[in-house]
Amino acid sequence: MPDSFTFFSLHSSYNSGSLTPSNLINELYPSINPRDGTFVSLASLEDLLSRCRELEAVHAADRPPLWGIPFAVKDNIDVAGFKTTAACKDFTYEPEDSAPAVQALLNAGAIFVGKTNMDQFAAGLVGTRTPYGTAPNAFDARFIPGGSSSGSGAAVGAGLVSFALGTDTAGSGRIPAGFNGCVGLKATVGRVSTTGVVPACASLDCLTCFATNVRDAATVMQVMQEAGSLEDPNWRVPDQYTMDQQYVGGGFAFAIPNAEFLDFSGPGGPALEAKLKVMFQEAVTSLKAQGGQQVDIDFSPFAITAKLLYESAFVAERYSGIRAFLDKDKTEPPSAAEVAHDPRLEGVIGAILSGAVKYSATDVYDGNVKLKELKARARTQMAKVDLLLVPTALHHYTVQEIEAEEKNNDTITWTRNAKLGRFTNFVNLLDMCAVSVPSAVYRHPQIGEGLMGQLCPSEESARRQAHLEQTGNPQPELPFGVTMIAAAWRDDWLCEIASRFHAASGLGCGPTGHGVGLHQGKLANGHVDLEE
Repeated sequence: MPDSFTFFSLHSSYNSGSLTPSNLINELYPSINPRDGTFVSLASLEDLLSRCRELEAVHAADRPPLWGIPFAVKDNIDVAGFKTTAACKDFTYEPEDSAPAVQALLNAGAIFVGKTNMDQFAAGLVGTRTPYGTAPNAFDARFIPGGSSSGSGAAVGAGLVSFALGTDTAGSGRIPAGFNGCVGLKATVGRVSTTGVVPACASLDCLTCFATNVRDAATVMQVMQEAGSLEDPNWRVPDQYTMDQQYVGGGFAFAIPNAEFLDFSGPGGPALEAKLKVMFQEAVTSLKAQGGQQVDIDFSPFAITAKLLYESAFVAERYSGIRAFLDKDKTEPPSAAEVAHDPRLEGVIGAILSGAVKYSATDVYDGNVKLKELKARARTQMAKVDLLLVPTALHHYTVQEIEAEEKNNDTITWTRNAKLGRFTNFVNLLDMCAVSVPSAVYRHPQIGEGLMGQLCPSEESARRQAHLEQTGNPQPELPFGVTMIAAAWRDDWLCEIASRFHAASGLGCGPTGHGVGLHQGKLANGHVDLEE
């Protein structure tokens, strides 16, 4: 096996003759646990080796750009011959054709390995909202993998594939990257066609790429972009002038959120909060060293926009995307209570979708007017800078902490999920591009560490400490990621800066790339069989 799963490393091994696609798959396949919650369905070893033989018959000079590169696909994206479930067993169908973006990857020589787990209907940033068990976080299975593209982020972080496709409406292509120590690239809305994707919010959805480094993710995005066409309603004609602008060094201006929005508090306690603040400030310092000049802006338009996605009529688009399924066999639209308690849905998904029922068409137009105003305010602030630098997530929660809130039959809430979306939810609404990259790695402090006994631990902090102590390593090492955000069609420009930042961090991909030994903990994950 090569030292890493980067495209360069794999192609170097292929070109030297020390590795073939068949060798790679034969070594890789046994390491994939088909029941750990990462994958929903897998290609058979026989089919994978047949694909490898097909590729190996291609002359070296004719090999396409992704020749021999293994990848996975989130299970709300169609792949011919494989069921699409969107993590809802009753919704399952088998498509005749692959999504155009997936087909472009196959045409470019990539090897499809399997469909990955996800938060049901791509509604969530946690990875626990699925009937297929929670995909294990690549660093420590007691912590959430992030969502909704949980299996894709976890598969790349764990070194099971070189890249994986996700989707991103509100951060699903970025949060799992931050939590699994890999890169997550979310291009401009419409750059890649979303035809063949189960809609979450059809006007905002993006296909995304998780990869070991930024350059590989950008390569995948370029291949998928070329599958777009004028007659495709889910593709936009690129602003080629802006796209062609490349970062070639020199200065640039960036901003970070105002202090009031940088709330790193959570069950990890004050010691972890302090550590997260320091790591983010170190990221700011690193970006300055790359040529960045920090500029103060008013972050409030971005924060207000982030709340629109779930706290206004915009949530109705989530219902609209799967309306035919939700309303099937009903003589009239279901009530909020009926949606909330739909037995086909995960409880928290039903609770979220039920919120759409109360909004009218007038509310939708009111929301559009509000968004238009916020876009103008955000545009005014972005005129001062080239990019925003934000923490990919403010806090890393355990599976236990999320499930205690979201799987409470008495009162289902999702405040922790909402906090994860603070710096992600606004990006597509404001038509921006973004890339999440590893920035640091940290040892989870014990409650009260470094505080000289000045503060008594909160009840939630005490619960976390007890949980970690009872299930294995009480001080696991976890990744910290940051996200860079820029205006639409500045994807390639942004990727160059993000790539340089990532290289300066000295971090690779997943636990190995962060110098961390894998620790799974003792987690009852409710493992289930794969879809047949």
